[in-house]
Amino acid sequence: MPIVSIACRLVREHRVLFAVYVLLFSIVGALAAGSIGPASAEDYEAARPTAAVVDRDGSTVSRALTAYLENTCELVEVEDTALSLQESAANDYANYVLVIPAGYGDALMAAARTDADAPELECIVSYRNASGALVDQRVRTWTQELYALAAASDAPASELVGLVADAQLTGVAVQTAPTAETGIPVSYLVYCQFALYALFGGIAAIVGTGLFSLRLPSIRQRIGASCVPQTRFDAQVVGAIALCGLAVWAINAGAGLALYHAELAPVPPVFVLLMLVLLLALTLVGMAFGFLVWQLNVRHELIHAICNIAAMVVAFLGGTWVPLDNMSEAVTAVARFTPGYWAVSGMQELVRATSVSPDLVRTVLLDAGIVALFALAIATAGLAVGRARRATQA
Repeated sequence: MPIVSIACRLVREHRVLFAVYVLLFSIVGALAAGSIGPASAEDYEAARPTAAVVDRDGSTVSRALTAYLENTCELVEVEDTALSLQESAANDYANYVLVIPAGYGDALMAAARTDADAPELECIVSYRNASGALVDQRVRTWTQELYALAAASDAPASELVGLVADAQLTGVAVQTAPTAETGIPVSYLVYCQFALYALFGGIAAIVGTGLFSLRLPSIRQRIGASCVPQTRFDAQVVGAIALCGLAVWAINAGAGLALYHAELAPVPPVFVLLMLVLLLALTLVGMAFGFLVWQLNVRHELIHAICNIAAMVVAFLGGTWVPLDNMSEAVTAVARFTPGYWAVSGMQELVRATSVSPDLVRTVLLDAGIVALFALAIATAGLAVGRARRATQA
């Protein structure tokens, strides 16, 4: 009896799982990739955070500092009252609020010329993003430059603030540096990272659920009546699992290539091919894990729970949802023992690379090989579990 045909027919009967695990998660990955916006732009435009200045000094120095912030930030008005200052901090009215105390300008000039500590400025930095902290560093840099000039010169404050303003206007020139080749776009990387869930948990759930019926007594009796050797039975089951996994891989890979055709056009074909190899290695892991779940002969309602929990753990430790750079060393150490870590590591190599080199190909193929070794280990465990179960039943 052709076990491959029976197994494939049982899997096809659960075609809804293909729609849920493959198409749905492909759409989720595409939406996540679309949320990051374009990879680059031809023109660079510096961000302008919001800032407010409360000038209690009115000196030449304080007016020059206010003018400097006006050129680099979007100034908003805040009343010089305790309640208004508290509300600006609590409601994040401005990324940065600067309070210049009375006598600050004269105190700064005097401190510079007597080698004393510079007076402190009062500020409120927003806790919601880093823009306020960046503005605070700019203000400190401006005052330090004025302090250094005042310490080295007896020129009046009006002349020194002009020198500081001229120095600030030089800025930093920003230009794009085109390269002959470009790596995998970040949007496609995000899509492939989210494919980890479909290629691991999705394939495992489809295989475990689809082949569960092979354990039913009626089907086992029909197979037993055909006198199919156990080794041939296992080989044909593996063939059915391979066909299922390759179908999922082809659907997911084809959808990615179609969605990001324009962005992948300038990318060397070798980069795309290496990415598909990494996804194929993940597919092997999903096939092996589905085979293991099937060999464990768990209850039908537990198959989805096991596959989804395992997929969430592998995706998390692979850095799909939270970059591993933001995790502790302990989490990173544990992640190295999961296939998702090595797959995403190879994907990131393809994003960072700007040209095809033997070292790049070797590194990515090594990562894919490690992922394939995980698949081999899991499949071996599945065979051992099946052999032990048959020995117990005998």
